[in-house]
Amino acid sequence: MLLKLTSAGYSASYLNQPIEVAELRLKLAKASGVAGYPQILLRVGRAADNPEPSPRRKVSDVILT
Repeated sequence: MLLKLTSAGYSASYLNQPIEVAELRLKLAKASGVAGYPQILLRVGRAADNPEPSPRRKVSDVILT
C-alpha cells in the first residue's frame, strides 16, 4: 500500500501515540466507529508542488569505512 501511495505522489506516516496510549486508543476506536481496537493510524497526504527537499547528510558522515 505504501509503495502504491508513493507511486501516486502521496506520502504516508505512522502516528503511534494514539495506538500506544490506552486512553487515546479508546478515543480513536470511538471516533472511527468500528468495533475492536485500532492497530495502526496512518496519515496520508500530498506536499505542495515542488517542495524544498529536506537536508541530507553527506554519505561519508553516515557510513564509516
